[in-house]
Amino acid sequence: GLLCWIAVRKLGIIGLFVYMDDFFGWDYLDNLIFYRGKHRPRRQVLLLVLWEFVGCPYEDRKQEHGPTLKIIGFWLDAKLGSISLSPESITDILAKVEAFIFDEKRQPPLREWQKLGGHLNWMLNVLPWARPALTELYRKIRGKSHVNARIFLNREVIQDLTWLSSVVCDAIGVRFVDATAWSDGEADMVMWTDASLYTGLSFVYSNAGFIYQMRECPPTIKIDIFFLELVAILSAVHHAASKPTPPRRLLIWSDSYDSVSVLQSLSCKESIHNGPLLAIAQIIITSGINLRVRHIARKKNVRADLLSRLLLDDFRRQFPSVRVRPFAPPRELL
Repeated sequence: GLLCWIAVRKLGIIGLFVYMDDFFGWDYLDNLIFYRGKHRPRRQVLLLVLWEFVGCPYEDRKQEHGPTLKIIGFWLDAKLGSISLSPESITDILAKVEAFIFDEKRQPPLREWQKLGGHLNWMLNVLPWARPALTELYRKIRGKSHVNARIFLNREVIQDLTWLSSVVCDAIGVRFVDATAWSDGEADMVMWTDASLYTGLSFVYSNAGFIYQMRECPPTIKIDIFFLELVAILSAVHHAASKPTPPRRLLIWSDSYDSVSVLQSLSCKESIHNGPLLAIAQIIITSGINLRVRHIARKKNVRADLLSRLLLDDFRRQFPSVRVRPFAPPRELL
């Protein structure tokens, strides 16, 4: 920390950071000087001179520079403006998840649950939308403290970790250019969604409306309005991502406060709601869409509300220019 302070305050090295004993920063592409047999960024050379002056040892092979670098296990691509998992980190995560799922007794001790949870939490720095995959894991070990006690692997935990393994290889990571604050007015696409427990699901954007008429569910299947509101949002996100040119910034308005809350925290209290949340997360992780979900009062969500209740005559009378078409929720993701 002291060396970083000296480098920034006394040597004027702009944009220098340190994490534990790893220093990293940025410099202009053409700001190179020849030092110890190779061309290096000027700010990097200033730091090396400081280390040598105070007698701080370092390995020359670790003094890397370029548009793509591995920093504390993450792969930073300055050209794409993204931070993602390095290939080595992905391989390590897949190996740890596989070893955990296929534990010989299907009952890993609590300490193994905690170790895996900690490792996956580190991954969330660049894959925040993977958080729903940890919901069931932490639900399973909540309140437990005996580190040697074995805990049975249930179906929900296995399904979520298997889902994580299936999407992590295609994950885009965090686009630090797009991840900065943007106003609702800067969205590339704006959609409104709604759901009715017994009639239908809907989403609307521009001059297009989409409806799905509900069918009677078998008595063995449990759903509630919260689940359906999430499926309506999932359908809207899936539709947007399927466009030839998907939006980079997608804004969705929903009159379901619970759905908005879940999509902000990326965690839910009941397992039934984690399915559509994981499906939404999969689209975001693999498409790179920057999704924002806002709450809107039902009385202001007129178009989506009318369509979800299948009040088509009222809808056409109030919004004659909007074309209404049927859609089917992406069941393959649920």
